[in-house]
Amino acid sequence: MLRLPLLGALLSFLVLLGAGLGCSAPPPPQRPVVLCSVLPQAWFVERLAGERVQVEVMIPPGASPATYEPTVQQMQAASRASLYIKVGHPAFPFEATWLEPLLKQGQGLRQVDSSAGLERLEGDPHVWVSPGCVRIMARNIAQALEELLPAEREVLKANLQALLAEIDAVDRELQESLKDLRGTRFYAFHPAWGYLAREYGLEQVAIEEEGQEPSAGRLSEILEQARRDGVRVLFVQPQFSEASARVLAEDLGARVVPLDPLARDWPTTMRQVATAFRESL
Repeated sequence: MLRLPLLGALLSFLVLLGAGLGCSAPPPPQRPVVLCSVLPQAWFVERLAGERVQVEVMIPPGASPATYEPTVQQMQAASRASLYIKVGHPAFPFEATWLEPLLKQGQGLRQVDSSAGLERLEGDPHVWVSPGCVRIMARNIAQALEELLPAEREVLKANLQALLAEIDAVDRELQESLKDLRGTRFYAFHPAWGYLAREYGLEQVAIEEEGQEPSAGRLSEILEQARRDGVRVLFVQPQFSEASARVLAEDLGARVVPLDPLARDWPTTMRQVATAFRESL
């Protein structure tokens, strides 16, 4: 599980939000505001709706969902959103901690669980790193946007087909790039690539267990297995400290390679991951 922010910070925000900080409410935005938790979701919304909506992302570039606490200004902006696109995974408590209170207040905020209908992996909320999962997410998001913007339904349907074609193209590239790696085991400090591994027949070994470093006994097992596998690379996520990963990598004689599952440009991220796997495994 990811670390929950302090309850006091949430209570303070709710008090400030209710009081309006002593100021008059800002004017409503000219375009509907669509709220996303992470940057890849924003990319999907922009591909579908373009300039028809204003997209706001709660977790900024470089921040970790495990530790990030949104500012009061962010939460005020979120309170004016028309649609909230959830990651929707129980191992992503950022949403339950910070955004569910907005939904309980009502105020016309719609929500959509972008991962509804896909087979979730326990402990891994990174559902967007698999083209197969992203196809489902794209349809979920498009349906919510059609309900928000009924006059734009035909445009949104056409944009969905274009997005699905783009996802298919990325999928074909990854199938070709990773076809010789089927059955290969790779090591990641943070378990961010399980959905990609499942789709392309790889096996991820995660050092962390539910957001926590492993016990001494479990770590010993992982290191022994990694030595048997002749591991050369340990993948890390740039939102987390690399200190522990570098200690392990040095012990194994392996390199530390950063891969960012939270980058905004989804096709570029997927191609970069495929290249890193092909060159490192």
